[in-house]
Amino acid sequence: MVKVVCIINNKNNRLSRLLPQLERMSREPALGSVHLLTTLWAGHAVELARQATQDGCDYLVAVGGDGTLHEVVNGMMQSNIPTNAHPALGLLPYGSANDFARTTGITPSFEALILNIRNRATRRLDLGKIILDPRGETRYFINISGVGLGAEVVKRMENASGFLDSRMGYFWHILKGFYRYTKKEVLLTEGDWHWKGPLMQLAVANGRYFGNAICVAPEAIPDDGKLHLSIFGDLSLKDYLLNLPKLKKGVAIHHPEVHYREARMIRLESVHPCGIEADGEYVGQAPATFSILPGAIRFIGSLGRD
Repeated sequence: MVKVVCIINNKNNRLSRLLPQLERMSREPALGSVHLLTTLWAGHAVELARQATQDGCDYLVAVGGDGTLHEVVNGMMQSNIPTNAHPALGLLPYGSANDFARTTGITPSFEALILNIRNRATRRLDLGKIILDPRGETRYFINISGVGLGAEVVKRMENASGFLDSRMGYFWHILKGFYRYTKKEVLLTEGDWHWKGPLMQLAVANGRYFGNAICVAPEAIPDDGKLHLSIFGDLSLKDYLLNLPKLKKGVAIHHPEVHYREARMIRLESVHPCGIEADGEYVGQAPATFSILPGAIRFIGSLGRD
């Protein structure tokens, strides 16, 4: 019998709105056994996903946004189960930000999810890995890890009152961040290649979008076995505002302080404290090493291309 576990982020009482569809899903004969688990605190989805993976299930579905998906991925990877025996990962994008869903073409359709499970429609996607020094703590990201200003924006939003929606909130905190943020002098290395200078923002990307529909890595494909680096160096607020329409449209920016590069592993060092976020969750500070794990997860559904 097929076993499906759904981990639901109940922020803003999301469960009550989705409960009728979830209950219908649990009665779907083709799915066999469906278990609905609800998060009760920040980080709870990590625990639930780790336990669900260790207890054994065929499909593990995150119901929420990028943060929920991030926690489910990390819980699954923290389990004591070999990666080749992990459940297939699914997503119902009902969060405040659904940037990974934009890249993959996943919709909040229960019918599509059920059909994909019934047809066993999965494909292998890559996963990003971060090793934070000096403790050697490991975090995983399925979408994008941001370094510099983006990490500080995430940190501020975690402590914000929430009076703005996620898109306006992110934009507002970016604008404030330009005035408050001091660019960090960082060193990026990969083999014989290196980049050194004041950094506004680095995106280490598996997916294309972050910050609620900002296409920071237009060439990223989550199954190509590569990290896509978008390096924004000593840019001004004027530079950012002038190029924001291009970022929204997914057009590469041509500017002497903007660089794009593909890599399989990248080392980040910084003289001063420099924050790191992963999938919209603040995870720590440099120094750190980023790498790609090709085909590390089975993802429910086909990969949308645009």
